[in-house]
Amino acid sequence: MADNVGMEESSTPPVVGSTDPCQSILPTVLHMIEDNTANFKNDDSEYGQRLHSGFVLLKENMDKVIELSESVRKEVHLYDFDAETPGNGFRSFNNIVQQAILSVFDLCKQICTGRDSLLFRKGHFVREVEAWGQTLASLVVLLEYIENMLLPRCEDGNLLSGISSSPNELMSMLNSVPQYSFYGRCLGFHYYPSLRKTLKYLNICLSAFSEVYYADGNSFMQRTKNTVMSSSRYVVDAELRSRRIVDVVQYSSVEFIKAFWSVAETDFMTQLPGIVGPSLAVQQVVIVPCEEQQVTKMDGTATVVVPPPHSHIEARPITCHLLSTQLREGMPGEKDHKGASVLPPSDCLLIHCHGGGFVTQSTKAQEVFLREWAVSVGVPILSIDYSLAPEAPYPRPLEEVLTVYCWVLNNMNLLGSTGSKIIMTGDSAGGNLIAGLTIKCLELGIRPADGLFFAYTPFVFELVPSPARLLAVMDPMLPLGFALRCLKAYAGVSSGQTSRVTSPGDITLPTLSSQTSRVSTNSEYTDAAIDNTPVSLNIPQTKSGVSDPQSDTESFVEVSESDVKEAEALVKSPSFLSDPGSDTLTTVSLTSEASKLEDSSIKNSNGSGNQKPREKEERSRRYVTEFLEKYVLDSRTDKQGRRVPILRTGSEESEQEDETVLFEAPSVGAGITAKLGRAKDAVVSGISAGLTSFGLKRKESVSSPTSPVKPPPATTAAKRPSLGQILMGKSPSRKNSRCSLMEEFSGVEIISDHYLSPLTAPKEILAKFPPCAILTVEYDFCLDDDVTMAKTLKSLGVPVTIDILERLPHGFLSLSLVSQEAHNGCKKAIECIKQLLSKEDTEQHVSGDAKS
Repeated sequence: MADNVGMEESSTPPVVGSTDPCQSILPTVLHMIEDNTANFKNDDSEYGQRLHSGFVLLKENMDKVIELSESVRKEVHLYDFDAETPGNGFRSFNNIVQQAILSVFDLCKQICTGRDSLLFRKGHFVREVEAWGQTLASLVVLLEYIENMLLPRCEDGNLLSGISSSPNELMSMLNSVPQYSFYGRCLGFHYYPSLRKTLKYLNICLSAFSEVYYADGNSFMQRTKNTVMSSSRYVVDAELRSRRIVDVVQYSSVEFIKAFWSVAETDFMTQLPGIVGPSLAVQQVVIVPCEEQQVTKMDGTATVVVPPPHSHIEARPITCHLLSTQLREGMPGEKDHKGASVLPPSDCLLIHCHGGGFVTQSTKAQEVFLREWAVSVGVPILSIDYSLAPEAPYPRPLEEVLTVYCWVLNNMNLLGSTGSKIIMTGDSAGGNLIAGLTIKCLELGIRPADGLFFAYTPFVFELVPSPARLLAVMDPMLPLGFALRCLKAYAGVSSGQTSRVTSPGDITLPTLSSQTSRVSTNSEYTDAAIDNTPVSLNIPQTKSGVSDPQSDTESFVEVSESDVKEAEALVKSPSFLSDPGSDTLTTVSLTSEASKLEDSSIKNSNGSGNQKPREKEERSRRYVTEFLEKYVLDSRTDKQGRRVPILRTGSEESEQEDETVLFEAPSVGAGITAKLGRAKDAVVSGISAGLTSFGLKRKESVSSPTSPVKPPPATTAAKRPSLGQILMGKSPSRKNSRCSLMEEFSGVEIISDHYLSPLTAPKEILAKFPPCAILTVEYDFCLDDDVTMAKTLKSLGVPVTIDILERLPHGFLSLSLVSQEAHNGCKKAIECIKQLLSKEDTEQHVSGDAKS
């Protein structure tokens, strides 16, 4: 199945009970187990007796697994999307049993053919047999739970219906399953062989990283020594590695998860796709201002005013990345390339939201497949780097994605596209965001995207068991403990608190009278005045008051109507959007210079911009003086004791210069002269972080002064952390931050919101979804979400396709450089996107709307 990564109409994946190889080799496997049991029964050595006991246990668990798998297999077809696309959590466990039988067959065959040889390694095969006995025992526990608990709950073919258990049930289930074997010698047995070495390497890195991260020593050299020693032990000792990983999954904090995954954000890792991947003509940073956006409704009767993102953290611009293989008219730098190489604007645009569990990752970390998408699809791609939890939990990322989308609708010409067709793509957490964005656009009457592509996306945020969610117990890419902690960091609230804030961008419709009325986002909208009266989106409120956007656990208090009006005026004021003393790049609007001149001329004509010439002159002189004192001039005392200005020769600004730093050393103190200031700073920042930083730096393209696309502000343009900085960290109490899942989720609930869980959105909203393509994998904890979402959309008349790829892990798109099967999966994603861009899908969507 290496070449056929998708489950298409022309082929059906092997399933237990059909024409699969397991049914033919199963009698042979059982016979070899019995033969090896009898052979080693008379072996009096320690290893011989352990082999005998291991095969006895293997046979016992094999019989149980086969019996339970056969019982589940009879029901799996009831939960498929359709007969041509088999796949659900129940079926996935049957496929895992198949892969286990094949692996045991290979093991027994090796022992049968080599046990009489003088070179037979008894010690090695003892550990292999015992590991597989433990793995089958774990599968027995999971299959018993599925047969006795989940199958009776999931009625009428609905994978997520009837589940009314407590969140503690999932935690208890996680603790009751022996997980060590899944992360040791049997790691990734159910994935393609090309991925197993990569997954083993990742687990070795995770084990060694956790040792250094939680080490008591503060010295970098001591931590480096521990890293080398622990890595060597974890390479050769699979049992030690598995115990360490299970401990990390159970007890590590979300800060550890962010730190480990941020290794993919280091300079070398982010520059690697540009070295080995396809080249791009445009790779530009786009800064979208954090300000309100005005978008005309689809029916043209009103203008929707979307407020700037304001939940939890301060207002700040949103960083995006524009990727394209061709330079097109309107793109940054187009004016500097006069000639035939500049193409006309594309009719299409892809908007991408990256995954990462809402807590980590960025566009740079996903360039490994975004570059191939840009080359293969041939249209510009705008990828959004939204703010991350736990600093910016829900709904801040959704607010930022909504702001960027509305800005895109008004500035298509700046991105090299006419906007005739917009396709939104998202993997994992990014897919959840684009689904929530689509719901919000439909509720507000804003033009939604013309197509949606989801890759292994969660559509239901619930801490309850489902067959596919149990697959995370053996997932080396995203273990269940990691997934739950990411969920809590993004959408967890204290028990009894319904939400942090209400839905992003709640709408207030102005009426002809002096009073205004609140309208729920789920109700039908009343058209605004026919003369395009703006529709204002105010601060989210509850029935009892307003919430504090800076707090994760704020309470709601009674406030007067005047206080509410003052708060609304504050949010709409420029001082709330940005600090007047901040960098211009963080506050400037990405509109044309001509419009700014028009605005200023209007102000002057109205008399609002008039000032006395003397005041203007004094203010200008003061600004120049402050600039010189802060950035250019220094002072010293002459022989007469007077303070005289001199040019600053130090290196305070060297951090902002584009220099390639070879290595850095600890500070050498104040005795160094000013002439050596720049050399000192060029040496200081790397070894102080604990790791030599050899540069493969490439300069980002810089836009012209008239270009609306600006370089990122200082906060976003900061150097990416080195591996040493990640390991050393800033918190001295890392070991004390560890706690079990049961402890961490004590008194915590997940926000119930149809933007978080799109499957719970009103049916009339889901029925208006554009054509959708869902790409998932058979061993993903989101599989049941994806299958249920596809079935729901299909029942509502929405054109939808779903492809379930075999034997690939969650996040396989990021592994396309290390596995041919993962690369084939990336090609399947490109095929789905091309289908959404094609004309046939649009016509099908129109006909589907007519039928509905």
